[in-house]
Amino acid sequence: FKIVIPLSLPAIVTVYIYAFMIGWNEYLFASAFLGLKSYKDLFTLPIGLNAFSGSAHAVWGRLMAASVVSAIPIIIIFSLMQKYLTSGFTAGGVKE
Repeated sequence: FKIVIPLSLPAIVTVYIYAFMIGWNEYLFASAFLGLKSYKDLFTLPIGLNAFSGSAHAVWGRLMAASVVSAIPIIIIFSLMQKYLTSGFTAGGVKE
């Protein structure tokens, strides 16, 4: 375990970041299961942004501000895990 875990850590972190981003930005299944009118307390972020925009007239300033705020956790996670992510990308391509 002292050899395998440190070597596989970049790959594990890369998969974690991609899985988190997919779950964070998921729209289709959440809208199919929750519906756009019911269960407003269970809305995911993309469905909340869609409901926030309104049906007739969108307030673009508020919608873009909410989109920027929703991107902050992804930016923070990427900033904290960047060295693992880049080493996970290059681990298979570099021979020592």
